[in-house]
Amino acid sequence: MMKKTKSLKILLIAIMLTSVDVNGQTPEERLLTIDELFNLAIENNQALKLSSASVDVAQQRVSVTKSQQLPNISASISAFYLGDATIYDKDFSNKTTAAMPHFGNSFIFQANQLVFKGNVVTNSIEVASLQQQLATLNFEKNKQDIKLLISSYYLELFKQRNQQRIYLKNIQLSEIRLKNIEKMHEQGMVTLNDVIRTKLLLSNLNLMLVQINDNIEILNKQLTTAVGLSANVFILPDTTILSNKPEIQSFETYQTNALTGYYDTKTAEKNLEIAQKSLSISEAERMPSFSLFAANSLQRPITSRTPALDMYSNGWQAGGALSFNIASLYSAPRNIRLSKLQLLQSRETVVLQQQNAQLAVHSAYLKHIEAFKQLETTTLNMQLARENYQMMEKKYLNQLALLIDMLDATNAKLESELQYSNAEINIIFTYHRLLNIVGEL
Repeated sequence: MMKKTKSLKILLIAIMLTSVDVNGQTPEERLLTIDELFNLAIENNQALKLSSASVDVAQQRVSVTKSQQLPNISASISAFYLGDATIYDKDFSNKTTAAMPHFGNSFIFQANQLVFKGNVVTNSIEVASLQQQLATLNFEKNKQDIKLLISSYYLELFKQRNQQRIYLKNIQLSEIRLKNIEKMHEQGMVTLNDVIRTKLLLSNLNLMLVQINDNIEILNKQLTTAVGLSANVFILPDTTILSNKPEIQSFETYQTNALTGYYDTKTAEKNLEIAQKSLSISEAERMPSFSLFAANSLQRPITSRTPALDMYSNGWQAGGALSFNIASLYSAPRNIRLSKLQLLQSRETVVLQQQNAQLAVHSAYLKHIEAFKQLETTTLNMQLARENYQMMEKKYLNQLALLIDMLDATNAKLESELQYSNAEINIIFTYHRLLNIVGEL
């Protein structure tokens, strides 16, 4: 049984260090800092590429909307066959056929410029510009969210690798203890039950190590996909991140920063501006429109006289046109009412998002402070658990304690080490979450 346990350990280490991936490629271990992963994600993340494309679309929409300020210019050329004209008396009793030039053609050029329509064009351009700003805000928010996602993957990978190290160390200690217990059993100092329970503990530790190795592989795959790295890259977290504990500012500072940096609030404010412009556009439906126009035409034949002349006639015109849509008298009030309701809804959304920002900062700040307290507690617990383990091991070897006490001490030591490792990393994650809320990650 002892040989099988050693073989299992060697196999697990070999799989972790020298295995090949599903594509037959040798894994490449790379030590990457979290900032390096942030930069890779901004450059390669597929979700951010899609968000960036939305910004480009919004920018182009602004250019398209601005084209409404330009005059509407058209030119047309036509050619046609003109049949002979038939002339009837008033009672259709007699008819006369008048010969016509059969080939006809025309050249027409005209321009129209909208001068006034209640600032509809200007407001439409401003709405498109606000939508562009909104797309940019969404892109920046997505960058913050992707960074937080990368942070969660990275730090969880860090936790799993720490747990891997802790379990390997405890497996090593359990194998040494198993040797000692087997010797004591041979000397009749302990029962076979002690040997079996020790082997059972060792078997459970090895099983947990297998699960941790699987978790590491899953997290590594998620992380490499998110940052656009090759699947055969195995990311090694930078352990120096734990030595640089973040310096937290006052709660009031984060609350103030959240008022301007919380992206959901900024998005709601942009939507409020869009709703205000949309109301102005709806109100402009009741306004008349005035435009200037000019046209020039050249056509043949001249059919305004009899017989028709196979000659070109050129004419031009310029002037202004005033129009009013009478249907707007009953349709515009409904649209205005709808726009006012949407404006009210947008205002309430801004208030709601401001409240959400304050609540999110309050929660994240308290969790970050709590993370420091957890580290203090787990540090003390780990020290006590190690001391208890050392004392219980000596007592057991001297037959002054039962195996159950020894196993309890072992489990307590393992649990305290895991909690300490997680508490250290949790400080970094809670800080990143706080920065994400205020838009500074």
